[in-house]
Amino acid sequence: MVKKGITIIFLSFLLLLTGCFEIVEEVSFNKDGSGHVTLTLNLSRSKTKLNSMMLLDSINNYKVPSEVEIQQHFTEITNTIKETKGISNVTNSLNFKEFIYTISCDFTSVEALNMVISNFSSKSEAEKIKQYKHFSFDKDKHKFTRNYHYDLAKEFNKTKMADRKIFENATFTTIYRFTDPIISSKNTTAKISGNKKAIFLKVNAQDIITNKNSIKNQIQLQD
Repeated sequence: MVKKGITIIFLSFLLLLTGCFEIVEEVSFNKDGSGHVTLTLNLSRSKTKLNSMMLLDSINNYKVPSEVEIQQHFTEITNTIKETKGISNVTNSLNFKEFIYTISCDFTSVEALNMVISNFSSKSEAEKIKQYKHFSFDKDKHKFTRNYHYDLAKEFNKTKMADRKIFENATFTTIYRFTDPIISSKNTTAKISGNKKAIFLKVNAQDIITNKNSIKNQIQLQD
């Protein structure tokens, strides 16, 4: 089964090749560190090209999965998330007309949220990811941290130039909302909302891979 080592997101990347896409990570946090997360893969800007690609068996030696295969992989990930301790109200949406894939859930702690993120990797990679804290929340110091533990530059440089084009127009967007006002943000690229209770960051995917930019951030909240 392809899902043993490839996630639904990666399968979709293979479809794009010279297109563009956006990954959106949207999280709302409560005072106690619980909250709600929505993860979205938006390929709508490439839907015309994708519709044509879906008619083919393979592109540039990459197998193009069918809608049924994509649905199966997405369902498997969703079911795994549903079984994760501290996770509830899991919902998902697969829009093959616009090519927008979304999954959302409630979490009781950032530890549970970190487990959700680990499910979007192969089994071996997931074990490594579980050791990392992509999200941490210090309730006493009112500090939220978004880490990023991947070093993909070396592997990226080994890929063919045609495959690198996948990421030229791709973006990674993070939106975090809090119940308390934001005092400061260490990532100077991030933008704080007018009411100080949300922060927005949009980064080119290729810049993340080549370490030119990052989604890392440390956000200080008001006591």
